[in-house]
Amino acid sequence: MKRIAIDHLPRVEGNGGVFATVDGNVVTEVKFVINEGARLIERLTIGKTPEEDVSIVPRICAICTLSHKNAVLRAMENALGVKVPPKVTLLRELMHTGEFVESHSLHVFYLALPDYVGFPNAIAMASKFPFEVKIALEMKQFGNHIMKTLSGRYIHGENPVIGGFGKYPTREELVWVKNRAVQFMPFVFRTVELFCGLNYPTVPEADTVYACCNPEGGKYGLWGEEIILSTGEKIARDDYKSLTNEFLVPHSLCKRSRYRGNTYSVGALARLNILGERLEGEAGKMFKKYFNSHWKKNPLFHNAAQALEILFCFERIPELVDEILRYPENPPIVPYKAKNGKGTGLVEAPRGLLIHHYEIADGLVSDVDIITPTAQNAEEIERYCYLAAQKLLDEGQEEKIRDRMDLVVRAFDPCISCSVHMSEVRRVSEDNWKNRLADLIKTEPIFIGVGTEGRTDDRAGLDLALELRKAGIKAVYLESEIEENHIPENTVPRPFIFLDVVHMGEQPGKIVLLPLQHVFWNSVLSHRLLPSVSNRLSYEQIKNSYILGIQPESIEDGSQISPSVEEAIVKILEELKS
Repeated sequence: MKRIAIDHLPRVEGNGGVFATVDGNVVTEVKFVINEGARLIERLTIGKTPEEDVSIVPRICAICTLSHKNAVLRAMENALGVKVPPKVTLLRELMHTGEFVESHSLHVFYLALPDYVGFPNAIAMASKFPFEVKIALEMKQFGNHIMKTLSGRYIHGENPVIGGFGKYPTREELVWVKNRAVQFMPFVFRTVELFCGLNYPTVPEADTVYACCNPEGGKYGLWGEEIILSTGEKIARDDYKSLTNEFLVPHSLCKRSRYRGNTYSVGALARLNILGERLEGEAGKMFKKYFNSHWKKNPLFHNAAQALEILFCFERIPELVDEILRYPENPPIVPYKAKNGKGTGLVEAPRGLLIHHYEIADGLVSDVDIITPTAQNAEEIERYCYLAAQKLLDEGQEEKIRDRMDLVVRAFDPCISCSVHMSEVRRVSEDNWKNRLADLIKTEPIFIGVGTEGRTDDRAGLDLALELRKAGIKAVYLESEIEENHIPENTVPRPFIFLDVVHMGEQPGKIVLLPLQHVFWNSVLSHRLLPSVSNRLSYEQIKNSYILGIQPESIEDGSQISPSVEEAIVKILEELKS
């Protein structure tokens, strides 16, 4: 067994890991693991007043505290029927841009850039890039200043409340913010040119679906009343569960999300892919200059997208200040009388779509649902890490797998309890499939023989299924029987194991046990699964399905199975009969 590990990966927040298992020429497993325990924030707010809830939930995160604050305020005000004046909305947007400047500048310069210029961290990078390190720190401080001015503190500020603000910034404070933003512009242009011009690796690349808020008025923005997908579909705010569909996996404490059974992405890259054409001013010009087809399928371009959003924010800040100053009067906090209601708040956190949903009964919080960006990206991170690992393995660059998976995870900028700290690649023994098969047998799997008669090794899955029947194993079907709808209705909780040959680039007779979804993800593996079978499987069944595959010697016309594949069939039968 070969084991490559990084005990502690800096430049990401939180504690977790990525683990890849390599069996010969096939990556059989990749797991994005979150080790941090449940925060229980949702449960803690049950029975609290709306005002208490607004104070508690932003403490989920010290990095995205104002994204959570804006999300809970929008949700609560929707639930309680509160309509805030335009000045309040503009000030909240200004507050939000401050968080984006602070978070994005920290990530692109201090967390991501060292990977691309050959340094272990930003401190070491300062020896060659002192200007970039200094300007990043100043940008971050400027973002923090905006956050403090509007929310009262750098983190967990209490000034924004349901219906308005406890205290409004002075004209002098706002004018200073505007002038400082203008002064930064030359350095912001350099930031965009740097990160949009980096030579990002082309591994991994794969099509995906992107999701983000749909700002009103056809503008580029950081919140909205509905969700928009890169497919063109739109989802109303209260119907958000039709997108997120949260679930848990055994190997991680972080929730996961899939849309219609498939992974999807949120974040800066999602926003640029869906809303980029809406960008105006210099940000719009830069988008048109740098955006290309790689942005649509390569997660590493998250870094370039964040740089463009820094420019968007610096252009938007002076505009917001001018609009705010048109309202010289500071409106009082809007009162409310409602004791019951429910509402959803959608905002874009720096890391992606953030959703808060609340129900109020008799003046107290009765139900809470918070869906974070990393919970939506977790499945996508795992998929892209798998694709990177398999592609590099195919190219004979196994030594790059660990670093590339780190690069992928860092590009998504996972936050706090949804982040990663360690990457590991494990090369298992030739007989690893036996141990995994033994564990699956305990769950009483359904075996399905797949293949074609009269095509040498391609009939191996069928022969193996027939031999299992002879051995007295009952839950065995042939693909022709599956076509005839002979899958028993009570088999959903039991795993499916498809028996077939799989081209893995290995020596004939090599046996491997693969999760079915890995075969769906991987265009490199040559495999034919009956479309009518795979299309009929639910996502839960796909997650619980495997392929017990044999590397064929030939699938040409003929009736004789090769000796190596015949030997593999015997080995599998020995394990299943024991």
